[in-house]
Amino acid sequence: MAVSGAARARRRTAAPARGGALLLGALASALGCPAPPELPPAPPRQPAGAAVLPACKGSGCSQAGALIAAARAFSDVRHDYLLDTSSAMVPGRGLSRSAAGVFSPVGVACARPKTEQAPPAVAGAPAGTSGTAAPATAPASAAPATAPASAAATGAPAPGAGERAIDFRYVGIAVDSVLVGADVELPAYFSAGGTLDRRRLRLVAMALVADEDPQFFEPTESVVPATGGGCACGRATHFIGAVKRGAMVAYETDVTAGEAHGTAMGLFKARLEAGDRRVTMTSVGELAIEGVEGAPVAGAKGGQAFGALRLEVKKAVPLAYAIYPVADVCRFSLAEPEIAPLPVDLGVVPYGAAGTAQALITNRAQVDVRVTHGERTVEVPAHGSAELTFSWTPEGETAGCERQTRRDTFVVQPKDPASPVVPRERAVVVPLQVTTGMPTFSKHEPIATETGRSPDYGRASVDWTCPAGYVAEQCEPQLASCLSSTGSCNAEGYRLTAEATADGRGCAFRCTGPSSSIWGDHGCAYTATMVCRLGCK
Repeated sequence: MAVSGAARARRRTAAPARGGALLLGALASALGCPAPPELPPAPPRQPAGAAVLPACKGSGCSQAGALIAAARAFSDVRHDYLLDTSSAMVPGRGLSRSAAGVFSPVGVACARPKTEQAPPAVAGAPAGTSGTAAPATAPASAAPATAPASAAATGAPAPGAGERAIDFRYVGIAVDSVLVGADVELPAYFSAGGTLDRRRLRLVAMALVADEDPQFFEPTESVVPATGGGCACGRATHFIGAVKRGAMVAYETDVTAGEAHGTAMGLFKARLEAGDRRVTMTSVGELAIEGVEGAPVAGAKGGQAFGALRLEVKKAVPLAYAIYPVADVCRFSLAEPEIAPLPVDLGVVPYGAAGTAQALITNRAQVDVRVTHGERTVEVPAHGSAELTFSWTPEGETAGCERQTRRDTFVVQPKDPASPVVPRERAVVVPLQVTTGMPTFSKHEPIATETGRSPDYGRASVDWTCPAGYVAEQCEPQLASCLSSTGSCNAEGYRLTAEATADGRGCAFRCTGPSSSIWGDHGCAYTATMVCRLGCK
């Protein structure tokens, strides 16, 4: 159903202060800017909110290795962002993107922020209807204090103290200041026709917090009709969107053209294993990282963390700019909608069970659209939002926490079939993630002492541990038989116990009984039974 846009009617906050600017990766030189550069070079001083830690070596690289493993789950998470903690870029400024994905500035403004937004759809209203919303220029006090729309859409619990609802999570590679996916072939970035012989390579874990009032754009006078349809803005292929706030941890190293062989991940692994001091760690804002693909994570609660990567933004700072194609501001453009959160995480769902999660779809086009997902269709007004529910029943046979990813799709078309939009429809891919495994793991084994006057009761004491990612649900001795007069294991000096361990991840079985040096036989026997349930974090 459509969701309320009250939070989206708030007045946009003023741009953050530009003091203490840091442009990650010497963006201007990486983009090959002409003089004077449109995207400013990095100043020599360190910005507030960014901390460069000592060289990554020894145990200090354990988290970097875990992030390399986690990056596999983010291979489908794609979005054009430029990393920049300075807020020094100008929204709407044109960029030219090369075939290799390198952005260069163009000295023209292709878009400008819209001063007002269309009323978003009202929660619970029929498809295609909308409510009344204050313009974006209304005082902030005119809007009630509500949680970010994306948090409401997913049904996730409200963030804890100091945490922020997250719209975008990413673990992967950045070349200079451009996110390029989970892994890339390095030679392509030195053979794209540029003159740079050195690039900054980053292994990035970042999260961007939810936009309470997303920014929309309209064309400037520099955007003109193009031959064959659409529009053009000089040499620009894209334009700089709104600033995004969040936090990031990055492991960084410089790579020369002569070192650019194979993949970025391969180079990072080699340097980390060698304890290369050229790998340093940079922290921007405050990002807490827990649970990276079952690997131990520095600072994780409880030491050993299992299951899905969890990112928590404790302190958000200006971190990046969204990048959009110039075609998005053409008069009759069917712009690709925004999806939040991205990726869509269904949480912990055992094999065979159905997991669901909601995502907020924001229509960035200037026309009303119809969104079709499976058998459901919703209508979303221009610059409005609606919820979509995604479902998945994971399958498998792994006894342990397994991270699975898949791609779902929905189709966007203009509400008015006669509207001359380009393209006529869009098939939008949505990456889904789930942490899954066998619902339960069970173990059964006969345990017994020898029969004798003084049996070794230590042989009847066993400690079992559930597989990684599971917690003990049942610890029970079955078919118990002891050499008491009644056969009971809880009489005449016998005692049989089965308890969960203190950490809840296993069972402790104990059997004790009498001993004799003169006459009689003693002993105990039972079948130890442990049942563990999936408990990934």
